[in-house]
Amino acid sequence: MNSCRFKVVSIKVLSIIFLIIVLALGGFGAAQNPAQKASHEEILKLIPEPPPAGAVAQAAASFYDPDNLYRYMDGGADIFVLYGMRTLLHQEFRAKAVDVTVDIFDMGSSDTAFGMYAAERSPNYRFVKIGAEGYKDEGVLNFLEDRYYVKLAGFGAGADTVLDAFAQSISARIGATPAMPALLARLPLENRKPHSERYIPKDPLGHPFLGPAYVVAYASGDQEIELLVTLAQNETDARERLEQLAEHFRKTGKCEAAPELGKDAIRASNSFEGNVIARTKGRYLVLVVNPATAGERLLKETADGLD
Repeated sequence: MNSCRFKVVSIKVLSIIFLIIVLALGGFGAAQNPAQKASHEEILKLIPEPPPAGAVAQAAASFYDPDNLYRYMDGGADIFVLYGMRTLLHQEFRAKAVDVTVDIFDMGSSDTAFGMYAAERSPNYRFVKIGAEGYKDEGVLNFLEDRYYVKLAGFGAGADTVLDAFAQSISARIGATPAMPALLARLPLENRKPHSERYIPKDPLGHPFLGPAYVVAYASGDQEIELLVTLAQNETDARERLEQLAEHFRKTGKCEAAPELGKDAIRASNSFEGNVIARTKGRYLVLVVNPATAGERLLKETADGLD
């Protein structure tokens, strides 16, 4: 009899403990630190009120941060986290026969927002004038503005018109002067391949010392050459990174000084990365991959533009 009573009491105690754990975990999951709360409140202001095109929200906005983004983007979250995503606002609307999905990513900076946007675009997309740049496809309108990457999707007759209205309203609420990253305007325009610009936060060309960097493709006859501009901390850091690059090629191929290309410039090559020329200019490390005939000129003009 006492044994049965003990079992009943034990089960009750275990049940209470389990309930406490569940409630505690639920509380921790729902808790927000002040920075998260402020970020959520700020991004929520970008949702038009009232929504455009007569749309009606189907539910309250949901928020995702780097630690739980996988719950919404299973398999696709890692690259957004790599690019520094701070907060995602997700909300669904309905405008007559059109279902609309709004995803606004706060990427933390204009550089990383551009980088994430550029990682998902293709030069073959249909580009539109919205924000700093945007592109459309059937039922899709994505654009970049300031530190935000906005992705809109619509389903149903008239979806494109509704997406245009949402894009214009959200862009107006962001309110920034639409512009691509300032560094891109300082790089040579001649022979630049349209919409080839990228921003890579870590390990460009597989080398940690080259990141973060902007990468741009240029045409040279029937060949393509690639320009990489590393954003170093300062002039000393840029020279140290150039030395790391030189040391890499000394170990894997060959590297020689190229004073005709600029102070401390190098020419280098190996069997798996091909030929490169590189130099520093202020806080920047400038590198041209597979330079071909136009590479030296591109290196010089890039360095001149970084004055």
